[in-house]
Amino acid sequence: MVNRIPTDGTFELTVRCNLHCKMCMFRHDDCENNDIMKRELTVSQWIRMAEQAAEAGTFSLLITGGEPMVRQDFCEIWEGIYRQGFLITLYTNAVLVSDKVMETLRRFPPHTIGVTLYGSSKQTYQNVCGDGNAFEKALEGIRKLKTLPSRFEYRMTVIKDNYDDVEAVENLVREKLDPDAMVENTRMVFRSVRGGCMKPEECRLEPEQNVLLAYRRSIREIKRITGDRFDQGVIGLRVTEEECRKEKREMPSLFGCSAGMSSYTVSWDGKLLGCQMMGLFSVPIEGDFTKAWEKYPKTVNPLTVWSEKCSACDLKSQCMSCPASRMAETAGKNEDYQYICRDAETMKRLLQNGEVYEKVRKAEDHESQPAE
Repeated sequence: MVNRIPTDGTFELTVRCNLHCKMCMFRHDDCENNDIMKRELTVSQWIRMAEQAAEAGTFSLLITGGEPMVRQDFCEIWEGIYRQGFLITLYTNAVLVSDKVMETLRRFPPHTIGVTLYGSSKQTYQNVCGDGNAFEKALEGIRKLKTLPSRFEYRMTVIKDNYDDVEAVENLVREKLDPDAMVENTRMVFRSVRGGCMKPEECRLEPEQNVLLAYRRSIREIKRITGDRFDQGVIGLRVTEEECRKEKREMPSLFGCSAGMSSYTVSWDGKLLGCQMMGLFSVPIEGDFTKAWEKYPKTVNPLTVWSEKCSACDLKSQCMSCPASRMAETAGKNEDYQYICRDAETMKRLLQNGEVYEKVRKAEDHESQPAE
């Protein structure tokens, strides 16, 4: 019998957000906000959920949204959850960091704060989020949050609208916010899930852009360390097929990862999910977290999760997808995952023939040329 303990949790306080990012998988249309607010878990329900999760074994907890600070009662929820003693992380876009929020976070500081940046200018924020003024507000919010004794993480979801801004965002962070920080890039964007209204597939990167983005930083870091001794041969495939099979044998799992085994998400309306991306399988918690956790595996249909095509594919070692991303891409149906497959095919081609290094070098040479 596999011992499932819910050690790592995510509390999604809301799917409402103050921004309108083109690539968001979760945000609902603003016209739904009144109905969403009526169905969101209350302060007391979230605190009770935290108490039960702690009793069940959760020690690491992520608080996220939507944008969690869009809730007027965010501070009350945060304090109540914090008092349960979790190793707690806060994800935010940093635009709504008010004096009241800062007063609460000073008393109950997150262990980690993850801030998402969308560009290095008002114009990029306007293009990506629909609000150019959010750029300066985000920088000011980050400066406030940086006064807390919290570990910081910077993230950026890269789409066509900010692809040319990746290096500028990295420079912005190092020069104005945190000289030793790295910006984690999310390169693959999938379709909306759980009623999300945006259409990420219309703005996401093409496969070759995805692959070059993934390897560009790696190549830079290798070159920084090795200098003239850099050899493109050190760039290899992510993992061998034999290792894939071995990992699958040794890790009892519902989805090939920790989702539903040790990690979980509690949605804004009180459902237990394996992960935030996966709405196809869920259990209404209805005041009893432990019972919902025990019931969750029975909701998972292996025939829906595992694709025969994927299991037999010779691109498994290059594929960056998972059951959640495949179900998001096809609305829960075992159909053709064209976007995902094209990414894996492109990665294999560029790595096998050495093109990835040459293309990255050309891109950097082009950027280093002075503007005419």
